[in-house]
Amino acid sequence: MTITSLSFIIFIVLAVVVYYLTPKRYMWMTLLFLSFVFYFLAAVPYTLVFLLITALTAHFSSYLMERTEKYRNTVAFAAIAVNILLWFLFKGSTYWIGLSVALHSVFPAVPVLNKIPFPAAFGMSYYTFQSVSYIIDCLWKTSKREKNFFRLLLFLMFFPQLTTGPFSRYNALQSVYEGRSFDIDRICRGAQRILWGFFKKLVLAERIGAIVDTVYGAPEAHIGLWYVLSFLLYPLQLYADFSGSVDIVLGVAELFGIELPENFNNPLFAETSQEFWQRWHMSLGSWVKDYIMYPVLKSKPVLEAGNRIKAKHGKKASKLVTLGIGMFCTWMFIGIWHGGYRYILGCGIYYWAVMLSYEILSPYLSGINKALGIKVTSFSYHLMRKLRTYLILCISMVFFRSDGITNAFRMLKAIILSFTPGFFNPWIFINGALADTGLSGTDTAVIIISLLLMLLAALMREKKGHARDWIAEQGIVFRWSAWLILFTLVMIFGMYGPGYHAADFIYQGF
Repeated sequence: MTITSLSFIIFIVLAVVVYYLTPKRYMWMTLLFLSFVFYFLAAVPYTLVFLLITALTAHFSSYLMERTEKYRNTVAFAAIAVNILLWFLFKGSTYWIGLSVALHSVFPAVPVLNKIPFPAAFGMSYYTFQSVSYIIDCLWKTSKREKNFFRLLLFLMFFPQLTTGPFSRYNALQSVYEGRSFDIDRICRGAQRILWGFFKKLVLAERIGAIVDTVYGAPEAHIGLWYVLSFLLYPLQLYADFSGSVDIVLGVAELFGIELPENFNNPLFAETSQEFWQRWHMSLGSWVKDYIMYPVLKSKPVLEAGNRIKAKHGKKASKLVTLGIGMFCTWMFIGIWHGGYRYILGCGIYYWAVMLSYEILSPYLSGINKALGIKVTSFSYHLMRKLRTYLILCISMVFFRSDGITNAFRMLKAIILSFTPGFFNPWIFINGALADTGLSGTDTAVIIISLLLMLLAALMREKKGHARDWIAEQGIVFRWSAWLILFTLVMIFGMYGPGYHAADFIYQGF
């Protein structure tokens, strides 16, 4: 059961009815029950044992940390190690299998390891690191221990966020334990956000995916601007897909009166890569900042190294080196979390190098702007910065979409060669070649109109807040017309139904 399926919609309708028929003091228990039901419908049921192990580890480690001061660090370390080991065995198999292959090529006596013959628990990459954050918060005493195991279990397996996140913190998710009365306005707003997520995924992302999948699925059958087209479109597909899934998740949570953290804030409007990652997957960014980067920067070895460099080379050099160390640890974690060597290179090391380079070059770039008399307040200047940031993103996304590091570099090489004689083929846009991807002229028009609608919503959010808040302020005829039009677009142009299987949400794989 995927969150764009009819069975999921039926499940949610029934879940909302059951939830609001429950006495307020027992509502959190109903949510836990519904989370179990969802897990058994959406995942391999026996994998629930891995989630329970994580929850028990978090529960007993927090209990022991509360009982003993002397061994708090040891208990926390052991609990975190158990969580990470479970994740590494199931979601990080690429690393130890790849390492065994490399060692076997040098030392034939070393056996090649195989993947564990059991599927990972549903949402493992999300609930594992929520558990880690809870353990660390208890260690740092920034969060009180949850004494009720089942309440803690609800925090980890609240069913909407098991699919594609976002990462939640225990202190920020207390609303799951509160009782509340039925509110029709809340139901409407949740449904509106779910509908917007369906639009992004089923109308836009699936159509763009048809083009991207055609090129990446058979790169040898395409040349020239086909590569450039997929290069430019894949970040749009991923954004529509991932943000669409989060809109559905947040909308479902809103039906129950629960507010989950936002994960996106118009990331494609960012003018620097640093700003992009402050707007993209924000709950992950906040997590790594609090639990990876800041602890590294405050660690004794890094502080001592910074002081030594400051004494010899000055404050700026000290700041740059310590920041570089903190950023490196942060980006390596992000790359590793995604579960493959190509993510470590194409996301972790790549963005670490990009951002560190920007820190180094930023003063010189400002000097160049002044020397050339570039008007930094002009529209064209901001537009060029946005385009530059998008192109930097596109390069990273090649590693996300390719099957491996070698294929990613082949794709990048093909993109560069696309503008050379013998490869440059702009006629593919006018000779009907796009039909080979399975898209008609109507589909192309739908893509363009959908992108314009997303652009309009993004511009409104930059200026006025969420578009649905602005729509809510309008007259009843306008309000209902807007949502009925969106509903009609999803029903007519959404790619779903018998004979069609919508692709899983891309970030559900992580």
